[in-house]
Amino acid sequence: MASYLVDLILFAALLITSIRVTRMHRELVRLRTCQTEFVATVDQTATAFDEFSLAVHEFNVNGTQLAGILSLKIAEAHEAIAKLDTRRGPSASKSSEQADGPGMMRPAVVSDRAAAT
Repeated sequence: MASYLVDLILFAALLITSIRVTRMHRELVRLRTCQTEFVATVDQTATAFDEFSLAVHEFNVNGTQLAGILSLKIAEAHEAIAKLDTRRGPSASKSSEQADGPGMMRPAVVSDRAAAT
C-alpha cells in the first residue's frame, strides 16, 4: 500500500515535470521565431544605415562641388560687372556706388583657392 502512495507521488511529479518541459519547449520555439525576426530587423537596419551614410557622403561631395561651381559663377559675375562698369566709364561706377548706398561694398571676387576649399 505504501508503494502505491510512493508510485502516485512519483507519477504526479512526472506529470508536472512533463507539463513544464512541454511549456518550456513551446517557449523556446517562440523565442527562436522572435530571434529570427530580430536578426532580420537588425540586418534591415544595418542596410538602411549603410544606405543613409552613403547618401550623406554623396550629398557632401555634391555640396562641395556645387559650392565650387557657385563660387566660380559668382566670380564670373563680379568680373562681368567690373567690365560693364569700365565700359560705362567713371560716371557709371560712381552712380553704381551711390545705388549701393553709403557704406555698402560689393563682395570681393572669390579666388580659385577659396573655391577649392
